[in-house]
Amino acid sequence: MNPLEKYELEDLEESQVLENENEGWKIDSLDSADWAFRKIATLKQSNDEIKRFADSERDRIAGWEQKETQSNKDSIAFFEHKLSEYLYEKRKTDKKAVIKTPHGRVSTRKQPDSWEIKEDDAIKEFEELGLNDFVRIKKEINKKDLKKAVNITEEGKAVTEDGEVLRSVKVVPQGETVVVKEAK
Repeated sequence: MNPLEKYELEDLEESQVLENENEGWKIDSLDSADWAFRKIATLKQSNDEIKRFADSERDRIAGWEQKETQSNKDSIAFFEHKLSEYLYEKRKTDKKAVIKTPHGRVSTRKQPDSWEIKEDDAIKEFEELGLNDFVRIKKEINKKDLKKAVNITEEGKAVTEDGEVLRSVKVVPQGETVVVKEAK
């Protein structure tokens, strides 16, 4: 933050504008509007600085956490590997062997087969073979073209060119929002 921005922030803190917000303070000239823009820019700059600092601290702490836990993760992987070797050794004599102790259990679980389907090729092939039950067609409204093709009444009803009112469509006006953009 440069000295001018720091001064702007201190000036804002010293002024009682924010504290007297409900007591009738208002912007009544270009000078006061420009003053407000400077305050907005300074506050955003301050927020950016705080965020950069917080991000760097988070990165530093994440790095520390990674470093501190990596040796534990390596040891866990080592012991899990040794337990799996022991289980498979026992499985040579007993196909359903399980290792059970008061502190844990080692077993295996059957994983489902992985299906690799080339979607485009499969759709063509299934349609050629008449396997349409396995092809799903997704239907959705084309809102972009719909907006161009209908007229909207004052009540928010969509009417087609033929004069048909679309009962399933209602247009709700969203009004407008004020956009404040300070110069960069």
